[in-house]
Amino acid sequence: MILSKKTPQFNHIAIIMDGNGRWAKKHSLSKKEGHKAGIENAIDLIKKTSNQNLTKNLTLYVFSTENWLRPLSEVRALFELIESTYKAFQNLALIENISINHLGRTKKIPKKTLGIINETIKITNNNNGLILNLAFNYGGRSEIIDAINKQKKIKSEISEKNFSKLFYNPKLPDPEIIIRTGGDIRLSNFLLWQSAYSELFFVKTLWPDFKIFNLHKIINAFNIRKRNFGK
Repeated sequence: MILSKKTPQFNHIAIIMDGNGRWAKKHSLSKKEGHKAGIENAIDLIKKTSNQNLTKNLTLYVFSTENWLRPLSEVRALFELIESTYKAFQNLALIENISINHLGRTKKIPKKTLGIINETIKITNNNNGLILNLAFNYGGRSEIIDAINKQKKIKSEISEKNFSKLFYNPKLPDPEIIIRTGGDIRLSNFLLWQSAYSELFFVKTLWPDFKIFNLHKIINAFNIRKRNFGK
């Protein structure tokens, strides 16, 4: 798949990486192996997205506030992978000039994991290439509630502009494109405020099988959509 010459430099592409468990089952592997394959695929896609200069911001839905409800053994396995994942992302970021941001609550995150996250943010802070936002312990409703609680302390008049400044990353532009892999057609509490006028793409491809050419196809489909923004 070759991108159209009209392909813009996007401000923000966001992805709900779904289907790791089903991919593992399909290949007779454990869920942990499925998550591992998903991480490896994420690293490959981040690198190629950065090299091709497709977007300024790339946000990946890593772990939601609802994922704590999964079986304890699965959550523990996920956190073991997440710690090594941040190290891998850190190494990739230093090579590819990528800066990494945390998007989500820090409450409940184990001290060791939080230390790795903070270290990764600090080490990559001065990089000026792709901005990788890792939505970890993130929920759209939680973000809005947390912003409301901040607003109470400020006691200023609420407007869309000043309210959005209270979000986890006030500088993050609304995504032009939100992609969900794995076949389900829902946002699952992801970027609820920011997705108001995003173009949504739901694909059946399981996350470990979602490659750069799949992203190219979506970008080309985006380019032929007419965006009216309510006008």
